[in-house]
Amino acid sequence: MTLSIDKNPKPFFPENILSSDQNRKPWRVAHTKSRREKILANYLAKEKIGYFLPLVQKRQSDIKRSRFSLMPLFNGYLFFKADDFDRHKAFRSNHIARVIDVGDEKRLLHELIQIQKVLLQGTPVFPYDFLEKGRLVRIKHGPMKDIEGIIIRKNHDCRLVLSVNCIMQSVSVEIDADLVEAIL
Repeated sequence: MTLSIDKNPKPFFPENILSSDQNRKPWRVAHTKSRREKILANYLAKEKIGYFLPLVQKRQSDIKRSRFSLMPLFNGYLFFKADDFDRHKAFRSNHIARVIDVGDEKRLLHELIQIQKVLLQGTPVFPYDFLEKGRLVRIKHGPMKDIEGIIIRKNHDCRLVLSVNCIMQSVSVEIDADLVEAIL
């Protein structure tokens, strides 16, 4: 379902969910029912449950005009902070198929912050198959300095792959190979 721009949820609630130790509730991942990520985000905000839903702009095919929609970067997933009571409240929304408990919250937060930094730069990102093996690199300088990921080549272009391990999803961003250094 396509929502008008004013009805799209914010990518995160509250504004500082990734930067603070807000309410010390554990991170969880909602595996949503089909195409319900944004509806769930609106529900969680109404219930005052913190969430992060990375969104990217996608062109919609239309012969008469160019239309763009905000789409979830990770189809079927939304990250949220909830104790057992809030988890139950989220389930009552009827938009969640299952909840994934996060084993390494520190790692998840680090991965989400990196993806948010890339999105804030306005750099195009593309969903990418999850990669566990490959060369781990760090960007040396520029606006995306200190972002870490796996470098790959695709069609003679270099891409940096950023992964969220607990949901086994990745995104890729085009990068100049001269900007990265290997992490030992």
